[in-house]
Amino acid sequence: MRRIYFLLFTVMFLLSFISLAYSSEVNIDGLTIEECIALALRNHPSLKTAKSSTRDFEAQIETVRAANRVKVNLTGSLTHSGAYERFDESDNSTSLRLEATKTLYDTGRNRLKREIAEENIKGSLESERQAEIKVAANAKRAYYDLVLKFLNRDVAQEKLRHSEEQLKNAQGMYEVGTSPYIDITKAQADVSSARVSLIKAENDILVSQEALRVAMGTDINGPFNIALSTKLLLPEPADDVNVLIARALQDRPDYIKLQHDHRGAELAIIDAARTNSPTITGSAGTSLSNSEKNKATETYNFAVSMTVPLEDGGAMKASIESKRAALEKNEASIETLRQSLTYDIRKAVLELTNAIDLVRSSEDSVKYAEESLELERGRYEVGVGNSLAVSDAVSKLATARYTYYQALHDAQKARADLDEALGHFPPEVN
Repeated sequence: MRRIYFLLFTVMFLLSFISLAYSSEVNIDGLTIEECIALALRNHPSLKTAKSSTRDFEAQIETVRAANRVKVNLTGSLTHSGAYERFDESDNSTSLRLEATKTLYDTGRNRLKREIAEENIKGSLESERQAEIKVAANAKRAYYDLVLKFLNRDVAQEKLRHSEEQLKNAQGMYEVGTSPYIDITKAQADVSSARVSLIKAENDILVSQEALRVAMGTDINGPFNIALSTKLLLPEPADDVNVLIARALQDRPDYIKLQHDHRGAELAIIDAARTNSPTITGSAGTSLSNSEKNKATETYNFAVSMTVPLEDGGAMKASIESKRAALEKNEASIETLRQSLTYDIRKAVLELTNAIDLVRSSEDSVKYAEESLELERGRYEVGVGNSLAVSDAVSKLATARYTYYQALHDAQKARADLDEALGHFPPEVN
C-alpha cells in the first residue's frame, strides 16, 4: 500500500513540475516582444522546411563521398544442371564470390561534386538563417500591430469617456435652462459614435491577436495579452544609407547564398567539361566453387580497368551549355537582388526617418488638443462656449492620439523592415 501511495505522489509531483515549467515558458497574460519572437523562432513551421533542405543537401554530399569509397559485393549461387534424357546424372554445384571495387582515378570529378555539394550546404544554411530572420521580423511587426490596436482601444475608451462627460454636462445645463435641448441630442450622437468606435477597436484587437498567433506559429487558445509599453515603441534613427547598403551586401543571407550558388555553378561547368574524361577502376576478388563431379576450387583475381568514352552524341556539349545558362541566370539573380535590397534599405530608412519626425510633431499636436479640449469644456460650462466646439475638440484629441500612436507603430515597423533588409535579426532577439 505504501508503494502505491509513493507512486501516486511521484506522478503528481512530476505533473506539477511539467505544468510549472510550461507556464513559465509561455506567459500568455503578458507576452513581451522578446518572448513573442522567441516563440516564433521555436515553433514556426516554415523553419522546419528550411532545416529539411539543409539535411537533404547533407545527405547528398554523403552520397557523393560514397561514390569513391570501396564497394564490396558478396555473390552466392546454387546450380542444378543436366541433360533431359539423363536427368539422374545431373550435377549440383555451388559457388561463392567476394569482390571489392574502387574508383582509382576520375579526373577529379568526385572532388568537384563534393565541392558543389558543400556550396549547396552553405547556401542552404544561409537560406535557413534568412527564414529565421523573416520569421522574427514578422513576429515583431505582428506584435507592434497588436500594440497599436490596444492603444487605439484606449483612445476609443477615452473618447467615449469624454463624450459621456459632455452628455452629463449638457443634461445638467439644459435642466437649469442655460443650454438648448439640441446640445443633449448632439452629445447622445457623439456617445453612440464613440461606442461604435470602441466596438470596432475591440474587434481589431481580436484580429491582431490571431495574426500574432500565426506569426508565432503557436496554438495558444483564446485571447491573450502582451506586455504593453509605449516607451519602447520609438526606435533609434538609422545610420547613413550607403553604409547600410554596404553592410547588407556582406550580411544578408540570401545574397550570400547566391554567392555560394555562383561558385557551385562555376564548378558545375568544370565538372560537365570532364564528362568524357577517362576513368580508372581497380578490383580484387576471390571465389570458391564446388560440384559433385569436380573438386572444390578457389580462385583469386586482381584487375585494373580504364574506360574512355569516345562518343556521347553531343551530351557533354549540351550539359556544358546548360550549366553556363544556369551560371548566367545566377549572375542576373545576384544583380536583381542587389538592386532590390538597395531599394528596400532606402525605402525603410526614409519611412523610419519620416515616422520619427511625425512622432515628434504629433506629440505637440496631442498636447495642443488636450489644452483645446480643456479650454472649450471650460467655456461651455460657464456659458460662453457651445456643444459643437466641445465635440470638435474631443474628436481632434482622439485624432491626434491616433496619429501619434500610428506614427510610433510605423517607426517600429520601418525599423523591422530595415533590420530584415540588412539581413539582421531584430535587436530584441537574445
